[in-house]
Amino acid sequence: MKPLLLPAKTALLLAFFSVLALLLSLAGLAMVDRDARRIAAAEAAQRDYEALDEKLPGVIGDPAAMPLVAAAIGEIGQYAGRTGQPRVALFRDATGAVRGSWQVWPRRIMPWRDGLVIGSAPDGSDVIGIERPLPGNARLLIARPVRSASALRRSLGLWGGGIVLLLLGLSLATALIVGGQTAARIRRLNRLCDRVGDGDVTVRITDLGPPDEIGILARHMNGMLGELERRIHGLRAASDHIAHDLRTPLARVRARLSAMESAADPEIATQAARAAGELDRLMAAFNALLDLREIESDVSAPPALFDIGVAVDDAIELYEAVAEDEKQVRISREIAASRFSGDRELIIRALANLIENAVKVSPAGGVIHVSASAARKDGEAALQLSVSDEGPGFPEQDAATDMRSTLGGHGLGLIIVRAIAERHRGEVRVERLGPGARVTLLLRTPRLLVAYE
Repeated sequence: MKPLLLPAKTALLLAFFSVLALLLSLAGLAMVDRDARRIAAAEAAQRDYEALDEKLPGVIGDPAAMPLVAAAIGEIGQYAGRTGQPRVALFRDATGAVRGSWQVWPRRIMPWRDGLVIGSAPDGSDVIGIERPLPGNARLLIARPVRSASALRRSLGLWGGGIVLLLLGLSLATALIVGGQTAARIRRLNRLCDRVGDGDVTVRITDLGPPDEIGILARHMNGMLGELERRIHGLRAASDHIAHDLRTPLARVRARLSAMESAADPEIATQAARAAGELDRLMAAFNALLDLREIESDVSAPPALFDIGVAVDDAIELYEAVAEDEKQVRISREIAASRFSGDRELIIRALANLIENAVKVSPAGGVIHVSASAARKDGEAALQLSVSDEGPGFPEQDAATDMRSTLGGHGLGLIIVRAIAERHRGEVRVERLGPGARVTLLLRTPRLLVAYE
């Protein structure tokens, strides 16, 4: 399932809270209306009771006048029912017989407030009024029904529905505008991070925007990139100076050792040859370090689409003749991938490094197998390149830790290969075979910016 973008998430969240606020407001209005209707019914019931007490002064509490009270309440209740007046007058004697507006006593009568009671009428509606005990276990109830809220509910439903639709529209529009602007600023930061991840520390955020949280983050990122660029340039300058200062004396020493190799004394010639060999290894390691620095720092070449089979053939061609002539080693290939977008020259260099190492460690008559196939890494299309040989394999400690190779004896072969793999957002895997070893490169196209467009 494709994840929701920031504007859509913002729109949904804003719409949810807007509708929730509206529903809470409508619920509050409904509760206020209910209390207002109950208070109106209670005030009317109090007036009815006071009017009855004025018409029958001293009679309601007289035990001898209970028949008169019962007759009067019954007449008042029946008259109210015939004329449709919204009033309730009930009298219940000691036997439970009820006279007045209804033939039954209201259900679930309970105290309400200020000495009033609330109960349920036979039709299920609420009634609020005054209940008084009378002599002889009789009871009197003067009440008013609570007016229906159906009209208000219809009005709230119509207006509430219209306001909900309006709020949804406004919320979506606001969220799309605000969220879209925020998402665009975040996309710019993501694009910059991708370029920095590819090694380009010269990029800067040109449109910083307002000094809010994202704007402050953009300013901090520019500051950090400036400091990072300054330090990297310092390291590059130092390494260039070191390279310039060391190459000349190393070349002079190599020339003198070459002259000593032809000395008349066999011991001196032998030692000079050994020293020259060690110096050659040192110069190879030195050049490999400079190459590693160049690979990790140079990001000028953009990824380009190339034919994988042709690139593999170019890498094999560099060492195929040497392998067959010097060690009778055959190089086989298996191509199951067509095209890939990346730095073609670096990928050929990594593959050539692995083939050269395999040639050096392969026994006479051995076979080196080179394969290329399509793969997946983190749900993204990738290229898998593998080189396997029949040599002694990697030492277990080296294969598990720093991935050192025997290329040139200085342990930088796989480190350079790993640097090239990291340039392509990939990884290097080393496997021990029986006999031999397999090195696998899993590569992806450098930084797909289309994910943030």
